[in-house]
Amino acid sequence: MVWVRSEYAGEFAVLSAWLSALLPWSVSFAQAGPVTLVVLRFPLFLFQFTLNLSLEGEQPFQTVLRAVARESGAVQRAYTVWLVGAGVFVLALVLSVGYYALDERLEARLAIDPVRLMAVLLLATGLVLGLASVLVVSSYVGLTVPIGVFFLLALGYLLLVVERAPDDPEETDAAATPE
Repeated sequence: MVWVRSEYAGEFAVLSAWLSALLPWSVSFAQAGPVTLVVLRFPLFLFQFTLNLSLEGEQPFQTVLRAVARESGAVQRAYTVWLVGAGVFVLALVLSVGYYALDERLEARLAIDPVRLMAVLLLATGLVLGLASVLVVSSYVGLTVPIGVFFLLALGYLLLVVERAPDDPEETDAAATPE
């Protein structure tokens, strides 16, 4: 069964990176009495908010750099791993923008297929953020679900196994004809 047709693999690679930017890689939920803390961690930032309690100076939006600087101990170690994953993910985003803008020119310039490169970057991001999720689960009070990690790994896998057809019809005919 083919999940992605070869002629749409480039578009799927670009959309996979953009979709991954919009999905939180981790969602945490903790409750203490009437107060609930919800943390949505995206690849490059987080939203953290409390329900039923207003804190003065609360900063609901934080970049990954700020989150690493604000935390300490085991959570800071988890967030440092997240920072590494964010760095890999930035490479995927840069590739997606370049691939969207330059398409055939990028394919001609790179020694590796951009779809495969995107697959490797998304898989690497998923693995690093998976490790960060394990560290968050072991150090964070409450329930943490690594939602986006599964999507990163699945999208990376689909990009890795997509069958890429050659662009030149003569190459297809030559490959199909045994000598």
